[in-house]
Amino acid sequence: MEEALLSKGEWISLSDWRLLKLAETASTNTDARELAGEIAGEFGVWAIKQNAGRGREDRQWQSSPQSSLTFSLLFRPNPDEIEHLSRFTALGALSLVDLLKEEYQIKAQVKWPNDVLIDSKKISGILLESVWSGSQLEALVLGIGINLKNSAFGNDTELRFPASSLEAAGVIVEDLSPLLEKLIEKIKLCRKMLGSQLFLDDWNASLAFKGQFLPIKQYQGKTEMLCPESINLDGSLNTRDQAGMLRIIQSAEFSAPL
Repeated sequence: MEEALLSKGEWISLSDWRLLKLAETASTNTDARELAGEIAGEFGVWAIKQNAGRGREDRQWQSSPQSSLTFSLLFRPNPDEIEHLSRFTALGALSLVDLLKEEYQIKAQVKWPNDVLIDSKKISGILLESVWSGSQLEALVLGIGINLKNSAFGNDTELRFPASSLEAAGVIVEDLSPLLEKLIEKIKLCRKMLGSQLFLDDWNASLAFKGQFLPIKQYQGKTEMLCPESINLDGSLNTRDQAGMLRIIQSAEFSAPL
């Protein structure tokens, strides 16, 4: 399987990061996971077209050429980073927020824990997965999908959360390589701050819906109206319920504000 996958693509380097570039694949996250035991070090998989990308709660979605940027990066955390694994969840999101601000003067926010919003609409979905060898963590795979054009997603009424695109925000991307290279460079820089208070401060500063009540479904729980307040050291989210009680959330799904 791995040999067949490798034969379909070409290795390129962007910002000194090795990427297997594929014309088409099912899921870049799946590809990276399958290659984790075959390829030494850290690398990425970039697909021009993705047919079965995965999101939270096992949702699937497709990407089309020039409408989306879809890729995955495989990290091998060092001993210091092992203490902050929960922060890898936000690594891609904060990097994209920084890039949009510096390159395009666009204010983006993070829908906890890791989706990126512009004007309260989702322009990027991010999925972090672990690769294990027995009880030993072998790698982390960070999958990122960015809507470049509105054609990247279906009818808005069919989506769980309202979507948008960089094009709708006034950013026209003709060549994907420069955008991907700049984002990888941001991810590399942001990773150096992973264990710092600055990383957590940036995450909190970018937190969407602070002070707003919205429907939040905790996994294996019911949907409640909760108000996001801040992110803790372990990546959990502080919220308030409508009675004013503190509620700490470890994992949840947000719906659009009513």
